[in-house]
Amino acid sequence: MADDKLRRQRLWKSMQQRGLQKFMQQRPGDFLRRARKGVPPEYRAEVWKTALNAEAHAKPGLYQELQAADNEFLHLIKIDIPRTFPEDPSFDAEQQKCLFRILKAYANLCPDVGYCQGMNFIVGLLLLVVQGGIFGQTLSPETEEETFWMFFSLMECSHLNGFYRRQFPLLQRYLWAFEELISSTLPELQQHFCKENLQHTVYLHQWFLTLFISSLPLPMVLVFWDAIICGGLQEILPISLSVLQLLKATLLKMKFEEIVSFFKTMRSQQQEDCDFESIARIAVLGSDSISIPDHILEVLRRPLPLRTDDLMERTPQSPPRRRMDSDEDFSLSMTSPCSTGATSSEGSAWDYLRQIRINPGVLSWWEDTKLGLGLGPETSW
Repeated sequence: MADDKLRRQRLWKSMQQRGLQKFMQQRPGDFLRRARKGVPPEYRAEVWKTALNAEAHAKPGLYQELQAADNEFLHLIKIDIPRTFPEDPSFDAEQQKCLFRILKAYANLCPDVGYCQGMNFIVGLLLLVVQGGIFGQTLSPETEEETFWMFFSLMECSHLNGFYRRQFPLLQRYLWAFEELISSTLPELQQHFCKENLQHTVYLHQWFLTLFISSLPLPMVLVFWDAIICGGLQEILPISLSVLQLLKATLLKMKFEEIVSFFKTMRSQQQEDCDFESIARIAVLGSDSISIPDHILEVLRRPLPLRTDDLMERTPQSPPRRRMDSDEDFSLSMTSPCSTGATSSEGSAWDYLRQIRINPGVLSWWEDTKLGLGLGPETSW
């Protein structure tokens, strides 16, 4: 483990010395392959900025101009600022002011998107990375502006903005794509979720809208983001399925209430002796074997409509299973697509999200994951 870490650090140092932009252009396959194994923290900010091509999108002076005007989203932004990394005391008032300024500037620059809950976590993680993985540094105005343009590039050029536009057009497509993929990739788990009448939106809304930040330990999230930023937004689909593959043995033993509780508390069930970075690397490695069919990629890559009354039309190559041309497919009713419409005997999934408590009889997901991988409970990576 230590040898592998040193080897990766030497590789990225060599790439940095040669010029990351040049290396990415000349050897894109090697760049992506190395990024998917996890970028060392000391190089992560520069790698992300390079992969996002943030400098090319930056307009000198514009960030400062965007601070001058207020907008209709400021009230919502102010509500969500203290909800961002509340467990981390180092994300203090100065960090929160920086987060506010970046979200305000983006809402002024892109009013068609404005602000939506979840964007605060995206900017928060970028702020963490540009500070070397530890909140608490005093950000220079230049670094804050660089963070803004990284966020802008991720939203506008990597098309993450489609997750947050009115009626969530791109999010709907990704939820549809996930439904298509899990049926063929993890049929046993899909059948179990259907039997328990659990819809995937119970956990996928948070996984996708915050790119895993609010649901998984940060060391895992950072490795996932290395793959997503360097490989494209579509990487969230095979990564999500690979995570479920690791958890399959555990989830198959659970009933509806336990599954909901499990997904809700995955981030909080952290253990000091867990190497979550290695778990994430295993998940990313596992996602290599999960390919996205061309007809699904074609749907994901279509330009988003100016209107959202027809978010997706089924192509001749697309299996005639689910259309996404109405808000029905994005309903928060949480009824399972495999069911007849009935909900759990205990009520709707949202009821559980409001009242669920951690089941003390359920092992931590880390211990269960190690057992699912065929490792002993004493294993520590």
